[in-house]
Amino acid sequence: MSEFLQSNVWALSVYALNLVLVVVALLHMLYQRRSPQNLMAWLFALILLPLLGVLVYWVFGSRKLLYKTNKSNLTFASTVAGDLPASDNAMAQSLKQLLDASQLPTTSVHNSIHAYSHETLWPQLEERLRQARESIYLQTYIFELDNTGQRLAELLAKKANDGVEVKLLLDSIGSFDLYRRRMALRFLEEAGVEIAFFQPVFKTFFNQQVNLRNHRKIYLIDQRSVFTGGMNLSGDYFGPSDERRDTERWVDWLFEITGPSVVTFAQVFAEDWYYTTGHSVPVKTTDGQGMKAWPSHRDDFDQAWLQVVPSGPDIAGDILFESLLYAIYQAKSHIQIVSPYFIPDSSIMNALLIAIKRGVRVTLLTPEKSDHLIFDLGRSSYMRELAEAGGEVYLYPSGMLHAKLVMLDHQAVLLGTANLDYRSLFINYEMAVFAYSQTLLTELRPFLHTLRLKSQRFVPKTSKGRRLFENLTRIFAPIL
Repeated sequence: MSEFLQSNVWALSVYALNLVLVVVALLHMLYQRRSPQNLMAWLFALILLPLLGVLVYWVFGSRKLLYKTNKSNLTFASTVAGDLPASDNAMAQSLKQLLDASQLPTTSVHNSIHAYSHETLWPQLEERLRQARESIYLQTYIFELDNTGQRLAELLAKKANDGVEVKLLLDSIGSFDLYRRRMALRFLEEAGVEIAFFQPVFKTFFNQQVNLRNHRKIYLIDQRSVFTGGMNLSGDYFGPSDERRDTERWVDWLFEITGPSVVTFAQVFAEDWYYTTGHSVPVKTTDGQGMKAWPSHRDDFDQAWLQVVPSGPDIAGDILFESLLYAIYQAKSHIQIVSPYFIPDSSIMNALLIAIKRGVRVTLLTPEKSDHLIFDLGRSSYMRELAEAGGEVYLYPSGMLHAKLVMLDHQAVLLGTANLDYRSLFINYEMAVFAYSQTLLTELRPFLHTLRLKSQRFVPKTSKGRRLFENLTRIFAPIL
């Protein structure tokens, strides 16, 4: 027996070490309050990939900031402009109560919000940037110096030379090409543009922060108006129409907001900039004049209610997930989802299935093929389950559909940067907005109708082999 132990001492030591590491990782997961779905997925990975699974979890498995040296949780001053009318819809009132309870007093009225597609954005954004007099703060996941990015960069350099304060905050993974060759941005810095990279890869790889990516898009001009949504700063999303055909671009939206809600976006940018650079950004607040203090670029102020919902590691709870789940249960007639990736948490999926049983019409519009094959494999079982329960699933075949929104009863729409997957709802830094605006809904309806007419109805594959493969991928879907 002793000879057996001596000859296998190395194998036993490795086994014991792996067991200890798995237990430590499990305790860490329990401390972070993960869903059972995500917990089981990581446990499978840890068991099937000894030692390697633990290393992968240590680098990529964290979803919250745990240490005092990390980014502080966001705090907000109230942006409510006066008392909210009691006559507005019940969903808005209830979600306001939920947000307030989570220390997010970000509900406001007297806002204007308008949608721009990949076909219409460029002239609007270019005009706003040219009109900037005080500051331009741009925060994005991807920035590329292609034709569109180069024209944007030249415009930013010109504004900086003219005395406008220009700051550019990029995610170091999303904009990795520029992160590793920062010399390409030297002409911007020489013009006076301040550039910073969020969560530098080589500084955060082994401290459980490299997984926490900043997916927020905040294009803030003079702290008076802001663009947000799914579009990064790249020719794949938008640009001058003479550079490439709009049909070649990804289908997406940006939303321009003017009004008191801009304050929340400014606060988020200021916190992210301070965390990255150590330098403060003064945030302007309302001056008590209400709507007059927030001049719109358009005359049709529609008094929109907006509820800004930042989410991510710098938010104590999972308020975006909770708000979306609550809104699904509140819907009475129709839930329309547009998302490039559809890998929902089990609670969201169950809420959608229950909504169908309640008589709510649930539709999903998603690309036939996204830019990530692994996400396409992971979503299959969810689309099949939704379709077999009576939901309508449509696949957009004409390129990449990157737009993301959830329309609820033709009364409210959830928009912003978050996809309907685990990473957006629980890991990434994101920005979302619940908007109650008939003007916005009127703008979106024809565009959504056109997308649906171009799409094909999803028909689930019925073979047993296909179902088995889809269910196997579903095991690991929560850690994609």
